[in-house]
Amino acid sequence: MKKFRNIFNLLSTFMLMMLAVPVNAQDDAKGLIVSFNGPVREAYIGKFVRGLKDMAGLKGYELSIFENQFNQAQQNQQIQQYLALGELPSAFIWFPTDDVSGLEALQLLAETGVPILKVNQLPNELDKEYIFGFAGPDFSLRGRSAGYMMREAAANKKESGGSGFNVVVLSYPHDFKGYNLTIEAFNDAILGTDLNIISDVGVGFGRLNGYEGALDLIGDIGNQSIDFVFGMDDAILTGGIKAFEDAGKIMGEDIVAIGAVCNGNRNLFNDGKQYGTTLQSPLHEGQLAIKLVDEYITTGALKKFINFTPNPPISIENIDTSALQGYDGKLYSIKELCTGNW
Repeated sequence: MKKFRNIFNLLSTFMLMMLAVPVNAQDDAKGLIVSFNGPVREAYIGKFVRGLKDMAGLKGYELSIFENQFNQAQQNQQIQQYLALGELPSAFIWFPTDDVSGLEALQLLAETGVPILKVNQLPNELDKEYIFGFAGPDFSLRGRSAGYMMREAAANKKESGGSGFNVVVLSYPHDFKGYNLTIEAFNDAILGTDLNIISDVGVGFGRLNGYEGALDLIGDIGNQSIDFVFGMDDAILTGGIKAFEDAGKIMGEDIVAIGAVCNGNRNLFNDGKQYGTTLQSPLHEGQLAIKLVDEYITTGALKKFINFTPNPPISIENIDTSALQGYDGKLYSIKELCTGNW
């Protein structure tokens, strides 16, 4: 039994090594940064890791990536296996799938004394004592920007003599912490207009859930009109748009669609089926993470504990003309920063 356990431990270590992606190896590096995050082949994570790699090279750090398949239990195991190797980096970057389920693994990282930066999901009361800061998206700004775009679209419709201002929302699960921040800001932005939310459905994540959730919604609301739709990200919205079209709706005429994150399909803009979105750039998220790690290692503290990436509104008018400066000082086009079919 002992022999079997030793073989298992060796295999576990080997699997961990296979999942690790070392990059930017330098003889004169300032230190090693280890990031625990999702799968690099996924579009959002891929651009996040690109931001990590480019900025780590610019700042003079080595970088090792440990990817999981959006599975918190898998990430927890990777953390335990990495710590068992006994070699500690200069800093950890922690990108959890489920930060509550990952709390014990985070505590293990913290026990090493190595500084930890949390990314993507806002710190909570349970984990904030173990991290030195946060880098990630501002869900409130995202919801507010989407709300202002819908407000603009509604004003244009009213000015041209149009009627009907019922809004449906295709949301993240309502127990997802980003949901409340997003919907509260969205509601504040459309307050005082003719826009009226008649349904807010927690469809989940991804295009398929958006499609199925929208089909269910169409059946549930009966004879009420659907005039505007807000999808909490463009992947959800893309599925929703397909469902509305399958139900005989003409997008851009019968229904005005607003999304977020910029992880959908550029053709929806070209064809007039989507009015706008907001840009959540994973490239910036990765760059900002390294920038903050470097700031902490260099100075011993961050100027701000919570650090958000930019989240500007995007429409057909500015898709081809707008650019956003990265934390590396370079300008990036919207196409370079979006993560869907662009």
